Amino acid sequence: MLMHPSLLLFYLSLMISIFLVISANSWFVVWVGLEMNLIFFIPLMLMKNNKYSNEAGIKYFLVQAFASILIIMSVLFLSEGFMLMEYILLSGLFLKMGSAPFHQWLPSLVEGLSWGCLMVLFVLQKISPLLLVSFLFKDDLSYNLIYMVIVISSLIGSIGGLMSVSLRKIMAYSSISHMSWILIMMLLSNFGWMSYYLIYCLVLMCVLDVFNKSTIYSINQLMLTSIKVRIFSGISLLSLGGLPPFTGFLPKLMVTIMLLQNELYFIFFALLGGTFLSLFFYMRLVLVSVVLSSKNLLLMKMSMKKEGMLELNVVGLNILGLFFLVL
Repeated sequence: MLMHPSLLLFYLSLMISIFLVISANSWFVVWVGLEMNLIFFIPLMLMKNNKYSNEAGIKYFLVQAFASILIIMSVLFLSEGFMLMEYILLSGLFLKMGSAPFHQWLPSLVEGLSWGCLMVLFVLQKISPLLLVSFLFKDDLSYNLIYMVIVISSLIGSIGGLMSVSLRKIMAYSSISHMSWILIMMLLSNFGWMSYYLIYCLVLMCVLDVFNKSTIYSINQLMLTSIKVRIFSGISLLSLGGLPPFTGFLPKLMVTIMLLQNELYFIFFALLGGTFLSLFFYMRLVLVSVVLSSKNLLLMKMSMKKEGMLELNVVGLNILGLFFLVL
């Protein structure tokens, strides 16, 4: 299906705004890039044209506008020598990316979005704030706030997923949980956090692609799909949770090794506990959808082409993980 020219324009503008933030040499240009990113993403959120997407668009605009105010205000004070404003600057960036404890807007917002918009929100919209946070990690002044965000994101992302039945909310809390792993990797290695984020995005896109093609939005809908879709979605979720030997296990293994080498045991056990909780609700989804669901295979009208695409997703998740496990 061909893309409407206006949508192509919005996606290109999103990419341009990200490159503008990456290549900027002043905070004012960074702020302009972040505002462009906000303005060009809102029309994509409003494509469904219903009250839920309209509500989500208003929420996203208000939260991101407030975060932009914090960023530009803190930058102005930092230029005058108020170094404590770095905490406000980091808080604004964490608010933009939806990390705990600045996450309250994210789970309620995702209910009004399609899977395509969620893919953009979880992948493209986090690139600019993550890069800016990595630039600010060189200063020891911000480490206390960063460690707090890492621990809280790991716990909130895991506990929130346990109490959700909506797949969109579960994906939102999963994103919050993965942010803790990315942030701690940012402290240890620039190449490491970029590698983690790349693998996470690939696995996440495979998961969301399965849900998008099957039009699944809740656990109950997952139980009513064909057994083939349930198995594929279960394997994809387990890979996202970091269960070996799937691809999602590789970046977490990399972070674990580096944490133990640097003797960051408290952070390691906090992240490990959050991962076990995340795997618990992923296993709950798999058990409910594959093992405990009824044998009434409704919605079996899926074309062979779509089933072939799902098979390719699962193969992509497994081959890399099995290869590295053998090594």
